[in-house]
Amino acid sequence: MKNFKTDSLEKQFRNSPITIHVKHLKLKTNEILSYLNPEKFNTYCQNGCPNHSQKWTCPPNCPPFTIYAQDYPNISLYLFFTSPHQIKDGEDKALHAYNFIKEELQTYLREIELTEGKMIAANSCELCSTCGLVLGKECCIPDKMRYNLVAFGFNVSKIMTDLFQHELQWASKDQIPDFVSSVGAILKK
Repeated sequence: MKNFKTDSLEKQFRNSPITIHVKHLKLKTNEILSYLNPEKFNTYCQNGCPNHSQKWTCPPNCPPFTIYAQDYPNISLYLFFTSPHQIKDGEDKALHAYNFIKEELQTYLREIELTEGKMIAANSCELCSTCGLVLGKECCIPDKMRYNLVAFGFNVSKIMTDLFQHELQWASKDQIPDFVSSVGAILKK
């Protein structure tokens, strides 16, 4: 088992400090392939996600991971997580906390991508308010568009559990989870 590194970041959310916990793991790209099952996980996208067939970065429009990553023998995985209980006021604390760390992870990955490799996003592309696909057009900013682990067909929950010893928690109408989590990666030469 590979050992992940841990760290934390202090950020501001609505003028209040928020601690984001970080786990980072370096692997050979082929070591993550056992978590890849696009036939199974893209079916979940098809049956439950409004972005399916609506974005260039979502199934069935993303390339096979093995082709996308073929020039990158290494991968660094990044897990960001935080407690929604740090959000001081308002409803939907879990959703606010999740969106906050997802954007923080996206920003972090975009910054290090410039020098370290090729980003695999933490979520579906949100660069345009309406994806060109829906308008019958090609992506208008393909140099910034990035796919995500789920769209490729990875079992992100199992990646969290097996590689980061981190259980994914879900919010419900009546319960705020102890933490919310987001995962992204950088493919490296």
